[in-house]
Amino acid sequence: MSSGPETPDVPDGSDHRGDGDDQLESEADDEAGNDTTMHDDETGNDTTMHDHDDEGGNDTTTQDDEQGGTEQTLQNGKPYAVAEEDTNYSVFSNPPDLAQMRQRFFNLEEPIELAVADFEAYFPFIDNIWRKLRATDAQPENNVKTEYYACRLRRGANQKPHVPRPTPEGKQSRKKRARDDKTCGMTMKVVYNAGPVDSCTVSRAVDKLQKHSHDLDYIDSTKRNSGIMDTARQEATKGFLPASIFWKMWEEPDKMVAAGGKFMKVSDVRNVQYAWRQGNQQTVLKAHRGFNQTRVPRHRPPTPPQPFPPPPQAGLFGRLEPVKQPVLTPDRAPVPVDTLQYPQHARAFLEPYLPDPKLAAVRSRPHVTLTWASSLDGRITQVPGVQVGISGPETKAMTHYLRSRHEAVVIGVTTAIADDPALNCRLANPVGYGGLPVEQQPRPIIIDPHARLHIRPEMKLLRTAAEGRGKAPWVVVAPGAMLHPLAVSTLKAHGGEYLMINDYHPQAGGLNWGGIFNVLFREGIKSIMVEGGGIVLSELLKLRHAYLLDSVVMTIAPTFFGKAGVPVSPDPTFDAGGRPIATRLKNVRWQPMGDSDVVMCGHLTFDRPANGILPGIEEFSRTATGTPTQQQSQSQPSPVPMPPVPGQQPPSQQLRPRPTQQSPPVAAKSASPSQPLTQHRPSAPPAPSTASAPSSTEPPTVPQGQAGPGLS
Repeated sequence: MSSGPETPDVPDGSDHRGDGDDQLESEADDEAGNDTTMHDDETGNDTTMHDHDDEGGNDTTTQDDEQGGTEQTLQNGKPYAVAEEDTNYSVFSNPPDLAQMRQRFFNLEEPIELAVADFEAYFPFIDNIWRKLRATDAQPENNVKTEYYACRLRRGANQKPHVPRPTPEGKQSRKKRARDDKTCGMTMKVVYNAGPVDSCTVSRAVDKLQKHSHDLDYIDSTKRNSGIMDTARQEATKGFLPASIFWKMWEEPDKMVAAGGKFMKVSDVRNVQYAWRQGNQQTVLKAHRGFNQTRVPRHRPPTPPQPFPPPPQAGLFGRLEPVKQPVLTPDRAPVPVDTLQYPQHARAFLEPYLPDPKLAAVRSRPHVTLTWASSLDGRITQVPGVQVGISGPETKAMTHYLRSRHEAVVIGVTTAIADDPALNCRLANPVGYGGLPVEQQPRPIIIDPHARLHIRPEMKLLRTAAEGRGKAPWVVVAPGAMLHPLAVSTLKAHGGEYLMINDYHPQAGGLNWGGIFNVLFREGIKSIMVEGGGIVLSELLKLRHAYLLDSVVMTIAPTFFGKAGVPVSPDPTFDAGGRPIATRLKNVRWQPMGDSDVVMCGHLTFDRPANGILPGIEEFSRTATGTPTQQQSQSQPSPVPMPPVPGQQPPSQQLRPRPTQQSPPVAAKSASPSQPLTQHRPSAPPAPSTASAPSSTEPPTVPQGQAGPGLS
């Protein structure tokens, strides 16, 4: 037996069920309850379309179906009558092109302009898709009214999960198909325009690439629209059997499907008739002419479709495991027009400066390569925030080859905002596709401490990931960054992540690059290519970051950008004496590329001018008392003094270096850093001449003020 009625008795007799109560009954409930009455005193709405044909004729009279007013008996013994009036009519009054218009209102690929009367005629057939949110009052200056509608599957952030009502004692619980926990962010906007004929424009209120998380069939299987229910209600209020109404509606299958009744069941018709039945409990229900339950075809509703499955996601700030992208790539992807060619013979000169896969297992940090294109005056763009082409097509193809040899590409947030790059590899490969497979594409990484980047589906980084031509980006943020929930969900839906770096010190320059590279190394990134922009490159070229870098690949174009351009130039670094220390490259190679560009490759090093510490230690070890060297020299017997040769000085004065003139303290501050620091300390007491005279085999002492070999 089916349970008590679920639809409340309302004055207008409409189906007022909330969003949480519009789940469909299960097929088992339909088959078990369609052959019984809703109440014991009901006398007709108990016929089902799902009964077996061989069981339907046992309790039914065999009188002529066309004979009006003749009473017949249902399978459960309840009587019903055949309608006396003519029932050869259509129960549908669908607007024109209803199926096409429902699909257009669902997709909203382009704005729809129509009269207000037409929109009001179509809306009852799409109110199971859209739910009105809010409307603004008419503006006095332009007399425009705007209404917003959200998808029925949209869930609020604070909405509690649906909890079914407890089953009353003595009644059987209804078997309902619980709605999937699915949300959809689509929003529709309707703008009303006043005129001789009131019109309106229906369009989407979200980004163009935003789509439903389900299809039209799924929402039709979840909730019935008012149009199809009103069609059944018109027949129900005439006193027809629910099974007969259901049969009559399926006599016109094209109109039934166009109105959204593909997944309608007999129980929906019975629920519609309930309010009318409360005031007409003793009325004998009737059937349309031609209806015979023994010959009713089975219109079992198809299996409801499932919503689009979301891609598997990794944790927000947890370990960034590889995320498998949803299948969004067409079966036969044509070769893109932006496919690049880079010949094999042009790759050999780059090999010494690229990461070696054989050393990846023994390295404790990633291989970092800096690469950028610059003008002759060291600028990477003419005007800040404006993308400009610097080098030729050959060096552009070389850049994509460098991307193919690295596991990640790093840029700053300013470059990401200004250029909107894709950061994928578009080199042609042997299989004929314009780029590497998605598993071999480099991972884009955006340095964005304050979450300034606006994450939107139409940006090239996410669009490339959705097309399967690249990986979704990781965005590096600092603690306290204000992450918008929509940005987080959009990034995660494409396979990207926000990566928080706790080592952030605004006063000391922001994020710690060593910490960033260590975190990426722990996440499996063994090689990193830093492409820009000017702030990131200039920061990494500072002397204190030299130990983090391995190689530099720089393209120089024969052009001048001027002082307004963005430079790549690190801040100067000074030694203890106040002299600047230059950052230099070693193992440098210059390679012409194309018609006019030159590529310079090198390994990063830096000058270390002699600061006097090591020469001072050596000099101190020679002259200080009590040192092992001096004790050893004192323990040796003194050589027998030779008679002086005429015209020569004594040996004690022959090899002694000439004393240098002490400079005043003011001049000492501006002295060369190569001078030893020992000249600023008090001189040691003179040693005995016998101990200070070196042997004939000892090399002469380096004079003060000059660095020894190998110490500069």
